[in-house]
Amino acid sequence: MRTYTRVLATLFTALVVVLTGLSSTANAKTSTHTRADTVLKQAAKLKGKPYKWGGAGPRSFDCSGYVQYVYKKAGKKIGRTSGAQLKGKRIAKGKKKAGDILVFRRGGSAYHSAIYAGGGKMWEAQRTGVPVGKHKIWSKGYVVVRPGGGSTTVKMTSNNKAVKTAIPGTHS
Repeated sequence: MRTYTRVLATLFTALVVVLTGLSSTANAKTSTHTRADTVLKQAAKLKGKPYKWGGAGPRSFDCSGYVQYVYKKAGKKIGRTSGAQLKGKRIAKGKKKAGDILVFRRGGSAYHSAIYAGGGKMWEAQRTGVPVGKHKIWSKGYVVVRPGGGSTTVKMTSNNKAVKTAIPGTHS
């Protein structure tokens, strides 16, 4: 009888552990999904606002000021410049999700940032004369950043395998 009771107790404990783990995973996915939805809703609310170099909202924006303002309204603090917005978890382009930040680079320097909207489009404050809006991604020269994660970079090996490496001075 004692063995039977121990077996039942062990099975019950295992069941509780498994169900708790599944619940945590579902909550984490829901939290990430909710945050992305909030970011996209905030981005859309600003559609039509004018571009102004150095603008950080709420009346006008430059690219990085727009991204920072949207994330702030969504409850996430990020850097002010495109270069500062490179901080966060780097994501392979093929794994990007709506709400991720796209930071455009030329010659190793960040010069523009936007918010991935899904479907090959992004929310951005593009340039003078073009109001804030959702536009097609117009360059392949960008990296994808998911704010809040550790700073890692994804590199492709010669046989097309993704390898994550830590950026010095950070932890993931």
